This record gives sequence, C-alpha cells and structure tokens, in this order.
Amino acid sequence: MPAKPSSSRPTENPRAVPTTGRANARSSAAKQEAKILFQKYFKSVGPRTYAAQLKEAGNGNHFLVLTEGKRDPVTNEVKKLKLFVYSEDFNAFFRMLHDTAQFIKAHPVSPEIKMRRMRYWAKKEAEQATAARVAAEAAAAGQAAKPARPVSPAKVTGKAPQRRPARGR
Repeated sequence: MPAKPSSSRPTENPRAVPTTGRANARSSAAKQEAKILFQKYFKSVGPRTYAAQLKEAGNGNHFLVLTEGKRDPVTNEVKKLKLFVYSEDFNAFFRMLHDTAQFIKAHPVSPEIKMRRMRYWAKKEAEQATAARVAAEAAAAGQAAKPARPVSPAKVTGKAPQRRPARGR
C-alpha cells in the first residue's frame, strides 16, 4: 500500500479551533455567576441540609434553585442534588407546592410514626456522639481510632455458636 502524501498544512490544535458566536455567548454566561437575590437553608434532623436560592440570570430572568445536600459518612463528601425552577413556571410550581402542603396538613403523619422517627434519630445522634468521643480519646492517647467490629453471637449470649456437621467427610 503506498504511503499517503503528507499535508503541507500543519495539524491544528482542536482547542485552538475558532468557535461560533453562540458558543462564545454560552461560555461568557457560564463565567458570569448568577446574582443571588435571596437564600435560606435549614439543617434536617438527619444528615441532610436543604437550601433555597432565588437567583437572577445574566438576561434578567429569575430562577429558583432548590438543593439537598447530604454528607456521605464513609467518604465525608457532600453530595448535592439540585432542582432549577424558572420564572415562567413559578405560578404552576408554587400552586403545586401549596396544594401539596394543604394535603399534608389534612393528612398528617401518625403519632406512632413520629415517635419511631424521633427514636431513630436520637439513637443515631447517640451513636455519633459515642464514636466522636472514642475518636477523641484515641487521638488524645496517640492512637488511631479503630473502626468498631461487629459483635459475635458468642460474646452476646456467652454460648459458642453451634456448628453444622461436615458434609461428605
């Protein structure tokens, strides 16, 4: 197979290729941060934080950003989920939220469920406080905190676990 003749034109860097005006508008809009007009957040009972921000885009349009942030206990990384609602949808969106709130008020969670949730989060807080205390004591003693091991049934009951007879031996 004959070799292809080399081009006299140098190869172009794909990053140096000129962009269209539309792409430039998009990149400049991305650089310009939306102006925050209002923001409010609250920390949930559990590991979540919820936030609402009303922002103004570069073109003057308003939009609402609802964010749920949750810290991963293993990696300690905050994972965020965002929902954007634009001004043309505000009326329908807030009507939907209002109707949902009315339903929740008319059909509240039962007291048993509320108590179960309260006990669950109280237990989680106690576990976290204990883990933090153990880690602080270990750090004070100059040791690295060891992860908790699961307790074997023999340690809980005081009896050795029953073993199954070996098969085919």
